[in-house]
Amino acid sequence: MLDGIRLSKDQTAVVALGIDSEGRKHVLDFALGSSENLEASRELMSRIVNRGFHCDHRLYVVLDGSDALRSAVAEFFADAVIQRCLVHKERNIKGKLSKRHWGELSRLFTRLRNVQGIKAAEEVFDELKEFLKPINAEAYRSLHEAGDDLLAMHRLNVPSTLHRSLLSTNAIENSFLNTRRKLGRVTRFRAETDQASRWLSYALLEAEKGFRKISGHASTGLLIAALARREPDPE
Repeated sequence: MLDGIRLSKDQTAVVALGIDSEGRKHVLDFALGSSENLEASRELMSRIVNRGFHCDHRLYVVLDGSDALRSAVAEFFADAVIQRCLVHKERNIKGKLSKRHWGELSRLFTRLRNVQGIKAAEEVFDELKEFLKPINAEAYRSLHEAGDDLLAMHRLNVPSTLHRSLLSTNAIENSFLNTRRKLGRVTRFRAETDQASRWLSYALLEAEKGFRKISGHASTGLLIAALARREPDPE
């Protein structure tokens, strides 16, 4: 999982959280930048690769929708399976709709999170499009531009018990809550020093001590098997 945490008005950290075969979460690394931009995202990917990180199968990556993060992942892990965070997308669309439509939007996204398999997911996705198209063009466009990235996990056809943990970036965002508690009132870092890096390293490692296994961790082996199956090349 990749996401950004704002440390101050001038500094943002892009953080990578990994999940191992037993469902345990680990902070992999972070990179500092002025925002969640391509430069910081590429630096993070480069650092992870240079430290020896590799997978024997395709990488499954959950993102919040950042174009910079997606581009960086695709550059270093060209065959990665990229899943857009459903929570972020629902929140984004909700912000474009009148309150009277929020209930139906929530119902459809809840169904999308719960169904298993690509056929069922595509049916719900089509219902979402049919619901949004006549009521709000911007909301419909927001859903449409995310496209296949919203259904990446469903396409792998793994047990829906993994959906709670792996269809959103909630796991990394929860770690950010604990990180902010550790940082306390520290919101100003001198750019000419490594204060931000040292403080964030401390806070993330402290937060990591409280990590639990992801929900549905008993099925991670099935996810790994699905990622190991290469999709056939188009003719």
